[in-house]
Amino acid sequence: MAQNIVQILQDKGIDVPEHHEEMLVNQWAVFEKMRATVDQESLADYDIGLTHVPGGDGK
Repeated sequence: MAQNIVQILQDKGIDVPEHHEEMLVNQWAVFEKMRATVDQESLADYDIGLTHVPGGDGK
């Protein structure tokens, strides 16, 4: 990916706290690796969303 996820979020007006940047970059890298293993044609009819909950979901 040419652009850093933090820069993408900032370009969309989302403030990213400095202490979350490394975590987001690492999570995005993992997501990109997983995405590369998926057959994209079979997903053509699906909408996929990714959310991030700082600190986890509290469970």
